[in-house]
Amino acid sequence: CIQITLYIIYMQYIDIALKLITGMIGILFFLRIAGKGQMAQITPLDTVSAFVIGALVGGVIYNPDMRVWHLMFALALWTLFNLFIRFCMRSSLLRRIIKGNSVYLVKGGVLNFKVFKRNSLEMEQFRVLLRQKGVFSMFDVDDVRFETNGAITVSEVGKVAESYLLVNNGAIVDSSLAHCNKTRAWVTRHIRDNGFNQPSDLFCMEWTPGKGLYIVAKNGDVKRGKEEIPAEQIAGEILN
Repeated sequence: CIQITLYIIYMQYIDIALKLITGMIGILFFLRIAGKGQMAQITPLDTVSAFVIGALVGGVIYNPDMRVWHLMFALALWTLFNLFIRFCMRSSLLRRIIKGNSVYLVKGGVLNFKVFKRNSLEMEQFRVLLRQKGVFSMFDVDDVRFETNGAITVSEVGKVAESYLLVNNGAIVDSSLAHCNKTRAWVTRHIRDNGFNQPSDLFCMEWTPGKGLYIVAKNGDVKRGKEEIPAEQIAGEILN
């Protein structure tokens, strides 16, 4: 009886070890499939994934009725479902619903109080985020953007303005257009001026005021477009 009891205890420890190893390998495999971007930027989808995977591995390890095969099946199923969600996020509408958009907390030195209330952000919390960026006074702040992962991007007074991602994975980013006061027609015209037919031909297109366009095609080709010259500037050059 003692030998049988010891054997049962031994097998239980072996079972826990196998579950731990399987869980570790499964999580590493999931992170490799999901991409390194998940570790760099935590989104609502990534947060849910972390909770679910932790619950799966923890629940199976301490439940003697759940076998290693159950854990492998659960991890595989969740990985496939997660990849399906990420595939659906190619749609700009679903991406905006699932991931959200970055918003301006401060624009031109003026606080956007509605955004503060919508995100339940207090001024002291905001000041902590600023100090973490090395900014200690609102007099030094020009623009502050609240990113989807809860971090902030600060543009200080007197420094170069930020750039705008106008096309992401073949789709025009409407939120960026709103931030930089551009239109879809403006983006489409510059895409054609640079030798492409439509946004779906591009991997990305970035516009930096004063510098111009940085364009990457789906095949990996990179092209730097010139800044559009304002009509007033052209007229001034003609008069001179």
